[in-house]
Amino acid sequence: MGDNDASTGPGVNAASREGKRAVRRQLRAARRARRDRGETSEREADGQRLLRLAEPALRTASCVATFEPLDTESNLEPLNARLLENGRVIVPITLEDLDLSWRDLATGEDLGKDAIALADVVVAPALAIGARGERLGQGGGCYDRALPRRREGTPVIAVVFPDEFGVDFPTQAHDERVDAVLTVNGLTWLREPLR
Repeated sequence: MGDNDASTGPGVNAASREGKRAVRRQLRAARRARRDRGETSEREADGQRLLRLAEPALRTASCVATFEPLDTESNLEPLNARLLENGRVIVPITLEDLDLSWRDLATGEDLGKDAIALADVVVAPALAIGARGERLGQGGGCYDRALPRRREGTPVIAVVFPDEFGVDFPTQAHDERVDAVLTVNGLTWLREPLR
């Protein structure tokens, strides 16, 4: 995804948009460097660690909205495989207008934009998470559009690398916050955890 930054319109200033773009450029460069120097065994080990850390929080969920990671993102393949064994898993389809539809990972069926409301928990990608749960995405506003359609009270767990948690970046009113952050170092709840 490019640096589209959907943060436009009244009340959104150019300095704030540019600040986000600069942070995104830095984070993307760091992710590419991490990928380029990484080894397959390290990526696999990180995926298993994320599975061990997240599994207790997701154990009771009958449907989880998650994502299929890019090669520069944390390895969620082991987690997604385990979730499929235990219940329904839906993953996003990015539409032309940068909104998200949801696909059943087991069947491939497109369930539509509102299917995020089926999820008991949302596991979302992010480039960075601020100290209070502010989520910095890729800049297209996909999740800022989709997350408000989840059921009220459905927690959002963002997945980032450890150095991408607690990052300072400009925020706007439309930016969605997350309830928890998952890194290979642990699952940190910023709001009341799932029970």
